[in-house]
Amino acid sequence: MALGERDRELMKAYRALGDPTRLRLVRLLARREEMGCGELGEELGISASTLSYHTSRLEDCRVLNVRRKGQFRFFSLRKEELQRLAPALLETSGPG
Repeated sequence: MALGERDRELMKAYRALGDPTRLRLVRLLARREEMGCGELGEELGISASTLSYHTSRLEDCRVLNVRRKGQFRFFSLRKEELQRLAPALLETSGPG
């Protein structure tokens, strides 16, 4: 049985959200409106290149917004998309 577009989209999102670092990143952003690249990397304890890898995976499945201001990047969640895919991730009382 062939998978539909919606199923492929869900698989991609769940694969991205299943990584422990990306899950922590989403939980952290669920508690804040927006965070800069440096602040987010420091909070997660990861390098800029590792953060870039993880944020690109979340951007790719459309759960992360990126705002650029000069050389800086600021991240926020696309909460409407997360609400549709995995509403429990938006709970701010979870671990993280």
